[in-house]
Amino acid sequence: MADERAPQIAQSYIGRITFSQDLPAGPDEFWCWLSASRGLNVQVGSLLTVEGEGERIITVVSDMKYTSVTRDVSTEFYGSGYGSPQTQPTVRPTIIRCAKLRVLLRTPRVLAPPEGRWGVRHVNDEDLSLLSEQISLERRILGGFIKIGLNEGIPESWHPVFLHADFLLGPQGAHMNVSGITGLATKTSYALFIAYSILAWAQANDEKVGVILFNVKRRDFLQLHQIPSEWDKAHSSIEEWAKREFGDGQIARRVCALWESARKNGVDPISNPPDIRYFTYQGDPDSNLMQEPYFVKYGLKDITRDELIAALYRADEEPGEQQINLINAYFEYISGKDVSFSRMMNDLTVLGQQSVSRASRQYDRLASQVPQIGIWDDRTVNAVVRRLTGFLSKASHIVEKERARAEPVKFEMLVDGLNVIQLNRLHDTEKRLLVNAVLRIASEGLEMPENRRNLNRIVVVIDELNKYAPKRWSPIKEQIIDIVARGRDLRLSLIGAQQFASDIDNEVLGNSATKVVGRSDTSEISKKEVYAYLSDLRDMVPYLEKGQMVLYHPVHPTPFIVWFPPPLHSVSLPT
Repeated sequence: MADERAPQIAQSYIGRITFSQDLPAGPDEFWCWLSASRGLNVQVGSLLTVEGEGERIITVVSDMKYTSVTRDVSTEFYGSGYGSPQTQPTVRPTIIRCAKLRVLLRTPRVLAPPEGRWGVRHVNDEDLSLLSEQISLERRILGGFIKIGLNEGIPESWHPVFLHADFLLGPQGAHMNVSGITGLATKTSYALFIAYSILAWAQANDEKVGVILFNVKRRDFLQLHQIPSEWDKAHSSIEEWAKREFGDGQIARRVCALWESARKNGVDPISNPPDIRYFTYQGDPDSNLMQEPYFVKYGLKDITRDELIAALYRADEEPGEQQINLINAYFEYISGKDVSFSRMMNDLTVLGQQSVSRASRQYDRLASQVPQIGIWDDRTVNAVVRRLTGFLSKASHIVEKERARAEPVKFEMLVDGLNVIQLNRLHDTEKRLLVNAVLRIASEGLEMPENRRNLNRIVVVIDELNKYAPKRWSPIKEQIIDIVARGRDLRLSLIGAQQFASDIDNEVLGNSATKVVGRSDTSEISKKEVYAYLSDLRDMVPYLEKGQMVLYHPVHPTPFIVWFPPPLHSVSLPT
């Protein structure tokens, strides 16, 4: 009796490379014809192996064409009873199936087209192990799985795909960008999966990594501690979740198999859970969902002038140069002094009333201490005062008005594990202030001598990255740009996510060595200048399932489709 658990697809040849005038071969892509047999299980995104003359080429199917010997549609029309759909054709048409193959790995490495009509077959474990061997054991970070078997419900059908730590976390490269439609692309779920993988790698290699997760919306990261205590319970929770959400037991079996494969590759949040620390604000209605949260607040001396500017002005605004100069001058004035937001408001209010206050003692004090006090026009000062007034009225959750210093997030408070920072329900001004302040302390902390800090690396996960690094010029994105420019040297990595990669800064996107795309709409994915790296797989993106991503990583010259399991806390909690 055949082994029903055997995961591998039959390894006989299913086609051969073709050379023709209409389908020429190149060094990085070429075509093959496929067997006329049915049930080949080949589609765009499939991985196939080409071999011959001592060479082996692992490829990605990037396009497919079906043709026949029929010259044109009129022949088909007249052959069907003069266009009668009810007429059954007497002869089954001969279909010629062709697949376009892009090179993922070639051994030995040759930068020339194949020179023979070599055989084409499905990939197997041995083939995909060659991909893994490009990365040394101590540099492998689990990035997802490739399906190599027909039975999705067993771990053996899922082969691990690894990312190179030096290209994800530095120093060779850094940063990851994830894009896709909200709710369908599962961007934050994939980012969390990568976070668990990074922490598993860090533990195996004696690295101290703090992952900062900004909880932008709903409760995406607020209950990470509420996962099953053992894997049997996790499997039961997954089955209940799949039945509740999809009414499909096959999805449950697939998710269980993916997590089993993750465990085999060292990612096991149940048996080896990471430390988790939550940061939120007083009055957060979701604070009861967190485990012993830290409550944070910021005084004026807890932030920098750039962080205040980022909070005062929206991403779509270009603040006047005089307003920026005034804020800079005021921060120079308060350098070394404990000054609160209330004091700043009072000082600027006085400056804005020059016509009536030049004789006042308070104005004289400011005029002697604020550089170039005479150049400030009343309108400039009053514009800043209005901005500051609006900001303080909206930022009451995280701003301390009366004290110069409050309870900010500090580098030494971050744990070697997951650090969740609540942004949900905060006003956009508060979000910009908090995000930029946390990015600064992460950067400054990693610049300290190693013997004075508790972390070797920091990974920052930000959803809705377009709000913090918009494509257009904006003062709020300087902190992000600095991270992507210097991050690989600092060991500070950014995992940014957004619906549309076309909405974020070109420098931020360009410096993200690893790019990931989930399901996206056609109008977005058609922007070739942004998604050129996807090549022909771009056409597949609108049809990706939940749990599928197109992954591009510098170690691999061609993007390909990977699978990953949903977070354990999301499948364990009732809706």
